[in-house]
Amino acid sequence: MEDIKKLLIYFRNALAFSYSWLVLCSAIAAGMLGTGNATISVSFLLKLLLLCAWASFTFVFAFCTKFMKKRGFVFDLTVFFAMFVPVEILMFYWMKIFTGQGFTAFWIAFVAIVVVCYLTALLIDVLIMKKRAGEYTKKLLEYNAKKTA
Repeated sequence: MEDIKKLLIYFRNALAFSYSWLVLCSAIAAGMLGTGNATISVSFLLKLLLLCAWASFTFVFAFCTKFMKKRGFVFDLTVFFAMFVPVEILMFYWMKIFTGQGFTAFWIAFVAIVVVCYLTALLIDVLIMKKRAGEYTKKLLEYNAKKTA
């Protein structure tokens, strides 16, 4: 029961952060903070909430559950992207975010951002975290050897 409570807390925190951040970004993008002549509908905000709820759920599932923690970061990241990106694309169509002039350029930028984020996370894991894990293991073995001697 305690694990479910923790997962719900993680979900709540992720939802609150992502939704507030995206509402702020949407307001800026719509020009509400600058010119004040654009509007954001309640329907758009509800769709944004749904998108953030799905993102929060997939994040909690991929990175916080005991089942997924056994698999490793790269597997977790891949599961997160595989679960979230298709729904995100469908939501973007439903919310009519990438419509109008420059449609192709928006989708190319979206794909580029997703690929760059994924590759950056993989590079950080492979180049930095694996090295630190090796150093940590070496130091731990040295400490255990001194402790038993």
